[in-house]
Order: sequence, then structure tokens, then C-alpha cells
Amino acid sequence: MTSPSDSPTPAKNGSTRTVERAFDLLAAVTENSSGASLSELARATGLSPATASRLLGTLVMRGLVRRDEQGCYRAGLGLMQMAAMVLRGEPLYELAGVHLAALAEATNETANLGIAVDADRALYLRQVAGDHRVQTASWTGRTIPRHGTAMGAALAGELEPHGYAVSRGAFEPDITAIAVPIRDYQHGIVAALSIIAPSYRTDDQDVSRYGLLLVDHAAALSSALGAHA
Repeated sequence: MTSPSDSPTPAKNGSTRTVERAFDLLAAVTENSSGASLSELARATGLSPATASRLLGTLVMRGLVRRDEQGCYRAGLGLMQMAAMVLRGEPLYELAGVHLAALAEATNETANLGIAVDADRALYLRQVAGDHRVQTASWTGRTIPRHGTAMGAALAGELEPHGYAVSRGAFEPDITAIAVPIRDYQHGIVAALSIIAPSYRTDDQDVSRYGLLLVDHAAALSSALGAHA
């Protein structure tokens, strides 16, 4: 018989506290690509080690999380399969691949595909790095604020006269970002392409060149999604 203390506690939004905690742990695991220990995950989510261990055990049994030989928790095969299935059904993800690769080759910098999460945040959905030895950090699967960033401005259609948005040091110090919107057949902005590069090697001429390259690739990608010129 289940005691009252074992029953899921309803949260204010109608979900259960147990489910919310499990999702918080899953998010914390995926944010640590090199793996995270039980104590690190407990601190990140504000849970006791005992509660975190119990929930992680369930996630491991479901294949959403795995525990490596060092005892660290990582994304499991089940979670990877779910992500692959979702992305396989997203035309934008597949269509953007060739454009990101071409942009990275042409600029030797990191090319990104981003989408809006909500009014405040954007998600880096896909990324291709250039050939420079010094590269910006990988942001695939992570979110950034929309306000004050080139990605956010592009998603909002707030562009400079040549059709792209620029920000310097908006989210990471010493990083320059250039972004352009992608539109679909309904002419709505559904995503953005961007180039991010260290500011020390990105002068105004580079910004202009990268911006125009992004405009061309965004136009081609928008056309593939059914948008008219």
C-alpha cells in the first residue's frame, strides 16, 4: 500500500513534482556532454542525493540515461533514439545541413541553425564548425536569450539594411555573431542561420562578407521550404 508521503505531489501547473524533478535531472544530464556525477546532478537540480539517485535509477531503467564506468551519468540510447526520430521528421534540420557545411567551408567559422523556443529564448538546433584551430564552443542543443543577440534579432526580423543582424559580445565575451532569418511558404520566420566567430579575427569586412553569404543561403533554404522570393 502506498503511503501518502510516497504519492506524487501535484504542482501548481497540474503536473506532478516527481515528473518535474525527473525532467530537471534529464535536462541536467544532457547539458553535461562529458558526464556528471550524482552529487553534481543533485546540486544542479536542488535535489537531495537520495532523491536524485532514485529518479536517475528510473531513467536508467528506461534507457533515457546511462551510467558510465566512472559512475557519471550521460544521455542514454533511448534518449538518442527519441532525438533522432524527432529530427528525422523535421525537414528544416535535414535541408539546412548542406548550407551549414557550405557556410563553414566558405568562412572557416562555425555555422549554426537556430529556432525560437519562446518569446525570450532561442535554441541552437544544428552546428557545423570551420577549420580554424581556435573555434567557438559547441552550442548544439543549448539555448540563448533572444534579446540582444544576433540570433534573436534575426528571428524577430530586426535586420540591418543588407538583410542580416550583428552582435558583438552579446552572450559570450569576444564573440561576434551574424544571423539571418529563414522563412517558409507562409512567409513567416521559422528559424535563423548564423555565423559565430572570435571577434579578434572578425573585422567589418568579414562581417559584411559573412552576412551576404548568410543572406544567399537563407534565401535558398527558404525557397526549399516553399517561400517565394
